[in-house]
Amino acid sequence: MLRPENNTSQGTMRIIRPRGTAELNKLATIEINPRINIKHYFRSADILIKQARVYYNEGDYENAYILFLKYTNLGITELSRHPSYKAPEHKRQNKAIKLNCLEALNALETLKPKLDKLFEDHLEDINKNNNSNHNNLSRKQSTSVVDRKTRVSSESLKIQVEANVPEEEKIQVEEDTREKKKRSDNEQWSVQNALRGVSGIGGTTGSEKEQNKQRDLSNAQANYPKTNFYNQSDSFNYIKSPTPSAPSYAPPLPPKPIVEESDPIIKPVSVPPLPPKIRNEQQFESKGPVTSDQFVPKLPPKIKLDQQDEIHSSPASTTEGGLPLRYLYLPDSLQKDFLRIAQTNTSKNIETCGILCGTLKNNVLTVTTMVIPRQSGTPDSCTTENEEELFDYQDSHELLTFGWIHTHPSQSCFLSSLDLHTHCSYQIMLPEAVAIVCAPKHNPSYGIFRLTDPPGLPLITNCKAEGAFHPHPDEPIYTDTHNDTGHVRIKSYSYDIVDLRG
Repeated sequence: MLRPENNTSQGTMRIIRPRGTAELNKLATIEINPRINIKHYFRSADILIKQARVYYNEGDYENAYILFLKYTNLGITELSRHPSYKAPEHKRQNKAIKLNCLEALNALETLKPKLDKLFEDHLEDINKNNNSNHNNLSRKQSTSVVDRKTRVSSESLKIQVEANVPEEEKIQVEEDTREKKKRSDNEQWSVQNALRGVSGIGGTTGSEKEQNKQRDLSNAQANYPKTNFYNQSDSFNYIKSPTPSAPSYAPPLPPKPIVEESDPIIKPVSVPPLPPKIRNEQQFESKGPVTSDQFVPKLPPKIKLDQQDEIHSSPASTTEGGLPLRYLYLPDSLQKDFLRIAQTNTSKNIETCGILCGTLKNNVLTVTTMVIPRQSGTPDSCTTENEEELFDYQDSHELLTFGWIHTHPSQSCFLSSLDLHTHCSYQIMLPEAVAIVCAPKHNPSYGIFRLTDPPGLPLITNCKAEGAFHPHPDEPIYTDTHNDTGHVRIKSYSYDIVDLRG
């Protein structure tokens, strides 16, 4: 029993076999790094519960189960191991996570029997198919054995019969066969020859017709007594009276019966008339003539292609470790709009940053809002301020965080060591998260990146080097995402820009 489902917690929709909860539990493991600020895990927990709710409402129960279980593992087990977990300033976040864990546990209790039932039905279908195939194979093998035995028996019987036939009869049969074949070879085939001798069908020659006629007459003659004969008993000659001949004219037809007036006259059955066409109220009220167009229903309005929801049945891309990545849509005017907003800071050689927010629908991530938070910047860094205001706006509008965008006013388009550590916190929350760099003074002037996984993400996560800027091993730590092999797609659609700087 195959059905459309998602492949993993990040997976994209495709036709796969159902998976039992024992297998899904292995995909819900999560670990924290004590060196990463706990606030990033709070945001990661928020993204997990929001995605789980979306998948649950859309009927994607496998992904919902994985994300709900991840959330409970993070909120109940892992977060308590962080050094900052019991800090007074985190009391509100911890309380919210505990309440959401109750919701997640209730959802897991509902989903577990459903998923296990689907998995058991799938295994039962496999067993039925295997048994059916085995029975068909057995029947085919038994049938072939019977046919082989029957063929051998018939051949043996034929040999026995031929052995019992006298030698003289065999010779006579062979001579008759050769004689027939010789006549058949000498005689040219035709329809008349093929139909010769068939009753009621022509095909005989004149001489043959005469011979057949004489033979029929000779066979038809009978020995009847003569018409004149002498009776010895009474000495009287009897003469047969002539047989009356048939009249030379046909007898007249009987007169037609006269139908009296009292007899009922049978009339042909008439077809009832068609009922009148029913018009709607508007046509009854109209005073003008009714046309045929008024009876044709109006067609529904056409749906534009950009308004249709897209469902992708295969992964957009995969990580270097093979995990599938969902599609991430970005508006095509994002770079132009952001550079316009950052123009003032760019002219002063100061970096500007924005947060990419959006929604999850039909397993596709779409950036619908770019939020410009309160911030402070330098020529090579940018730091957000009053993050609670940003989080409140995202929560009130049910927005997920899909990455960030920032400028390099004077540098080229790349991810610095500081950028790598900044983006690591985003990609830990969401594997599809991206970091966009705008470098208006260089070419290329625009880049959409993510950390490789592996080696980039685990390398930066476990990096213990101090200082904002420090070297990293010479390995492919990050990669492009908006090329043909990436998971990012640029599309033309409208989106919102929210500037919280006032």
